[in-house]
Amino acid sequence: MHSHQVVVSTLVQNATTAGLKPSVGIPLLSGVLADFLSQLIELSGKQEQLRSRSGSANSGMNEALAQNLEHRVLKGTVRMDDSGSGYPSFDYVPHDWDEPLPLMRASSMVAELAPVVLYLRNLVRSGDVLIIEEPESHLHPAMQVEFTRQIAGLVRAGIRVIVTTHSEWVLQELANVVRASELPEGERAGIAGGEVALDARQVGAWFFKPDPNGEGSTVSEIGLDEESGLYPTDFEEVARAMHNDWAEIFSRLGEAE
Repeated sequence: MHSHQVVVSTLVQNATTAGLKPSVGIPLLSGVLADFLSQLIELSGKQEQLRSRSGSANSGMNEALAQNLEHRVLKGTVRMDDSGSGYPSFDYVPHDWDEPLPLMRASSMVAELAPVVLYLRNLVRSGDVLIIEEPESHLHPAMQVEFTRQIAGLVRAGIRVIVTTHSEWVLQELANVVRASELPEGERAGIAGGEVALDARQVGAWFFKPDPNGEGSTVSEIGLDEESGLYPTDFEEVARAMHNDWAEIFSRLGEAE
């Protein structure tokens, strides 16, 4: 989101000088990024169509999901306006602010999650598949946990979500969300995330373990460990190694005194 205006501006500037000066090489965009930018452009031309369906129950549900994400994680509102140029402008309005902030000047957390809000509000519907890559990027651990609960809310609303992650916080909260479903609904009150509990059959987790020869990864499905109640990963090995390093350093410092 930080780069979309720059990319489009560069393309427009080159289009207006085509044939008048030597062409400037523009780095190629990945297919995913190109599709994303194209959808942002298309949103500008679909404003009337989007407004016409805003009264549907499905649209109302998605608006509630988008607003919940804005309130719980972004602490502000993401706005899309018609700039008059055929390309939409995007703003962010923090809570208690009167004036909007151009999205490209907002924090990286807001810029990273703004597309999820825009997709929920304008494109994604129940039954669709939403792919989110490493949602933990630029998020404090507390916000990683809260965003995981938001993802669970999307699944409960009928949206199929695929997430890639390296975050221990995301996986631990996902485990909590699943474990909470084992409680009777009346006993979930007061448990953070209890309102978005997911049955284990609604969640699948796969672990990608790099092959020792460096030629790829072995993919295996993982389930909740009965003893720990968590999804087993290699995170604990990293934590144990760091603790051992800390203990060794602390011990040597004590000997040196």
